[in-house]
Amino acid sequence: MLQEQSKTALILIADGSEEIEFVTCYDGKPFFTTKAEQSSGTANMDASRKLVLVRAGIDVKSVGVNLKNEQYATCSRGVHITPDIATISTVAALPTPDMLVLPGGLPGSETFRSTPAVLNLVRQCYSAGAYIAFICAATIALVAAFDEPIKEARVTSHPSVMEEIKEKGWRYREERVVISENVVTSRGPGTAMSFALTLVELLLGGAKRDEISAPMMLAEKL
Repeated sequence: MLQEQSKTALILIADGSEEIEFVTCYDGKPFFTTKAEQSSGTANMDASRKLVLVRAGIDVKSVGVNLKNEQYATCSRGVHITPDIATISTVAALPTPDMLVLPGGLPGSETFRSTPAVLNLVRQCYSAGAYIAFICAATIALVAAFDEPIKEARVTSHPSVMEEIKEKGWRYREERVVISENVVTSRGPGTAMSFALTLVELLLGGAKRDEISAPMMLAEKL
């Protein structure tokens, strides 16, 4: 009997990306350090911590986008994260993933939307029927990837970029997570867990979401 192939996901990261949104979706495979730890050489490299997508058995790879230091991204609160793939320029040679995830953080989101390789990847994944997922300010990269709003698509974002998205003609919602066919959007760090669990459910079903939720002792309402 052939073993079912794992679902795959790429998560992008840039300098200024929001660490809660990135880490909640991914796991502890990269190392996470503060600026002080980086300077002192006491980087935490504990690979035993697993969060949502990896916990569900999804094959996840993180990809750096225009990092000042290719060894790590400096996130919005000074945490350093080492991506699995140092630069997005090598991603074109990889198979299209089942899901593409962009975390927020305004500086990182602005990098995403101004990087042609990111916008090409967003369009490629969408055209292939893969899920494309954006949280917080990263929705501005979705808007930048298309000349006009995707027909009938509904989106959300962090309130700080809401007017910009509306001005581009996109149908805006204020729910915590919005699913519109293969486009998934969410609002910010406080909705990151709900967003990540939604991604698991879309790829692997409600039973898998319930399976990984129980041991995490989640609140009944996220």
